[in-house]
Amino acid sequence: MKKNIFPALKNNKLLIRITILFVTLIISCISYSCLKKNDPPVYAEIPDANFKTYLKTIVPLAFTSDGKFISNHSSVISYGGPMSVRGKKISSLSGIEYFSALRKLDCSNNVIVKLDISKNIALTDIYCGYNKLSTLDVSKNTNLVELNCSKNQITTLDLIKNVNLTELLCFGNHIKAIRLGDNPVLQKIYCPYNQIVILDVSKNNALVELNCKENLQNTVIIVNPEKLSRLYIDDFIKCNHPSIKVFKDNGGELYGTYSEVISSFVCQ
Repeated sequence: MKKNIFPALKNNKLLIRITILFVTLIISCISYSCLKKNDPPVYAEIPDANFKTYLKTIVPLAFTSDGKFISNHSSVISYGGPMSVRGKKISSLSGIEYFSALRKLDCSNNVIVKLDISKNIALTDIYCGYNKLSTLDVSKNTNLVELNCSKNQITTLDLIKNVNLTELLCFGNHIKAIRLGDNPVLQKIYCPYNQIVILDVSKNNALVELNCKENLQNTVIIVNPEKLSRLYIDDFIKCNHPSIKVFKDNGGELYGTYSEVISSFVCQ
């Protein structure tokens, strides 16, 4: 009896087609990967010579023999830090936006007027104190854990979106307002030597220590007496809001301008 060979032939043809399709897909993927790896270099200017010199030490492969900076080089895109340019007489960090994986930045003690870190969304620690900043936008830096922007000329700070922030140091600015949300893990605020009008930390239930000495005579501090542990204020503002007295009466640690203990008091 003759066997029907047609089903076998059909099966073989189907197998061949599947194999061809599979091989084509693999070749396409490999080709795409190769194109991705061989993207043409994108050159960018690094206007500050001191910053450019520093970058050559951390991502040397991102510079051509004639000193051009390749902004899309893999060593730049993947660089996680830290980036420490403390005290290097830098006036501009233009070019930092290409370091999208950067986690820690220390640019303290320079002469920086503007700092754009909106593209550096992986940042967890920023130290930019002792510069000449008048504004600082960290609204895109939602992974931020610690911020030190002390001794600048900043007038306002908006930290509503920085829900991972645990510590804020901003002393010695011209700050009139610090905008806070719940900031559920914020534990410490150090903001003396500013011009704060009102600071409401009543919703910051994780806050342990607040230091806001040397602000205005009419500064109003609103605290959560049940959560806060230590509070440093000028003695003359202790009656500017009833929550301060409640905090003291509940056994909270209340200190004055010179870190002296403020005794129990009565507000008129």
